[in-house]
This record gives sequence, C-alpha cells and structure tokens, in this order.
Amino acid sequence: MPQVRFAAGVRPRAMRLAAIALLFMLGACAQSNPAAEKAAAEATAPWLALMDAGDYAQCWEDAAAHFREQEELAAWQAKAHGYRDPLGAMQSRTLDTTRYFVDPWGAPPGEYVVVVHDSRWDAGAILETVNMQKQADGGWLVVGYNVQQHTP
Repeated sequence: MPQVRFAAGVRPRAMRLAAIALLFMLGACAQSNPAAEKAAAEATAPWLALMDAGDYAQCWEDAAAHFREQEELAAWQAKAHGYRDPLGAMQSRTLDTTRYFVDPWGAPPGEYVVVVHDSRWDAGAILETVNMQKQADGGWLVVGYNVQQHTP
C-alpha cells in the first residue's frame, strides 16, 4: 500500500504542511511534555472514531481552523473516502508514539503533538499519524492526518 497523505493540492500552504510533517517525523524541535502528549493523544479518539464511521464531513468540522483552511470540505471528503474505504473494517488501534513540539519551523506558532497509532485493518497494518495543535481554550484539535503502510 503506498503512503497516503491528506493534504491540499500543490499549493504553497500544502507544501508548508508537508515540510511541517517532515520536520515532525524527523524530530525537529521535539521536547518532552507528558501531560500535553497524553491530552493530545486522548483528543484524537473522538476524531478517529468519526473517521472510522466514515463521517468525514464532521471530521473536517471538528478539526482546527488551520486544517479546514488547507482543504475544502468536498476535496477532503473525496480524499478520505479514497484512502480509508479500501482499508475495510478496522480490527484494532493502539497508541504507538507521541512527540511534543513548540513552534515548529513553518507552522503557526504554538504547541503541537504528533500522535501515531498502530492500526490493523482488513487490508493490513497501517500507521495513522494525527497532528494535534493546542488551541487558545487549552483543547487539542487536529491539524493534519497521514496514513502509511506499516510492516510490523
């Protein structure tokens, strides 16, 4: 299964988000904040439940403004269906890793946590990466989502 990314078309913002994701994966600016990592990981659960239910419109609505600015609703729904539907039914999902970042290069200033889940589906194993951003009210919202094949 090829790597799957939910990102806007080739636009400057999308390229910036891709660079952010790469920096997150490489560990740039990573720090330790167990409380933030726990809160962000817990905040992924209801959003991923909506994804699993195929309610991609509500996922888009529940994501951070930065996420919604990168992709119009119709485009997001089409990509989400294209990437998630072939996976079949989810069998299990376990938290793999979390990484905390402050003001990563190329992203709006703030606190971020990259949450990675190891997920098993009818079609095989994948790693789901959910990028979370701390909001002004202290809550955590999705600013990015990536799926890639996982070979355990």
